[in-house]
Amino acid sequence: MASLQVNICLFVLFQAIFLFSSAVLSCGDEKHELFKNINAYRTLFLDIPALTKNKKAKCLANEIADRLDQPCNETTHVDQVKLDSYADQLKDCVGTNHATDAVVMPVCAPADEVEAVPLLHNYTRTQYKKYIKDSSYTGAGVGSNDYWMVVVLNRNTSTWSSSAGTNGLVSGAGAVSMFLGILFYLVL
Repeated sequence: MASLQVNICLFVLFQAIFLFSSAVLSCGDEKHELFKNINAYRTLFLDIPALTKNKKAKCLANEIADRLDQPCNETTHVDQVKLDSYADQLKDCVGTNHATDAVVMPVCAPADEVEAVPLLHNYTRTQYKKYIKDSSYTGAGVGSNDYWMVVVLNRNTSTWSSSAGTNGLVSGAGAVSMFLGILFYLVL
């Protein structure tokens, strides 16, 4: 009976280590910080609801960041990205090749110069401010490469709804939990 209790305690310990390490590792990057800072700006200064993480918007932001592969500096910027210019990426991430219920906001942000506050200012003190202030945008995704940070804001429409979890941690944790449970069952 004592060995069963030890095995159960080990199982719970491994579960806790996996869940906490996954959450901590996924929260330390500049994309997460930018998302968090945009939400703080919206809720504290604009008194509008925070954006929710949208898996499709994140996919599209990453795809567009991958396409914006040219180096940049502080004078480089893109005025506006037309979603229709990225029909293949829209199809891959959103399931359609045309969308009007989202906005793409790329900012030149070389990886070695990224700081949270100046990066946030690129969204709150530029032409993008009108989109950040627009409460009709309810979801967001953030993508990046070595030179660009891309934020995609989306409205709450059927195009952008997703049956998956908001950040994939739940489904990934569930699969690992099931694997560990089966492993411990077989060991006992």
